[in-house]
Amino acid sequence: MGALRNAVKRVTHKERAQPKARSKFGLLEKHSDYTKRARNYHKKQDTLNVMKRKASMRNPDEFYMGMNHKKINSENGTLEKSGKVLKEEALAKGLGPDALKIMKDQDLAYIRLQQNKDKKQIDKLQKSLHFIGSDASTRKNRHTIFVDSETDAKDFNVASHFDTAPEFAGRAFNRPRMSSLIRESKIESTKVSDDDDEHESKKNHGNKMS
Repeated sequence: MGALRNAVKRVTHKERAQPKARSKFGLLEKHSDYTKRARNYHKKQDTLNVMKRKASMRNPDEFYMGMNHKKINSENGTLEKSGKVLKEEALAKGLGPDALKIMKDQDLAYIRLQQNKDKKQIDKLQKSLHFIGSDASTRKNRHTIFVDSETDAKDFNVASHFDTAPEFAGRAFNRPRMSSLIRESKIESTKVSDDDDEHESKKNHGNKMS
């Protein structure tokens, strides 16, 4: 039955044109034109309603970082860049690409300097944290070492096993190796000898001047 209904020719309903007496008003609005106009109107109304709702719920204390660089134009209510930002942009334009490149290189050099400074500070702090937790009273964990026989257990030497000095054998957190201790002692002795030589040279120079 449905196929028969589709086979029958239907009347084509045509929308009338603008009457000749009203031709001065232009083309007659069709239903499709009204639909587009209505959708556009309702879209604008929905946008205005959303803006009104946001304005009614606005927090007067809210702050955005963009407010530092913009201001509201009292004439039309639009956001514009502040005078400070405009001056900086004009200055940047007047300097030219070479001057801006030099400034950026200087900023990069400053960042690298700060990075190296922070890295040295971190290394210094890490070195100062080497012996944290070395107090035997705060130690809770145990380090179990297995040997082959009871004789080895009796003759077991903690310092030689961990390759450290006997003074550090009881420490659980950080036991520096003998090679590290020897290297640090050599460095300290070198620094002391250099300081003595410098002091002696200054003393001899003072004697010659007198």
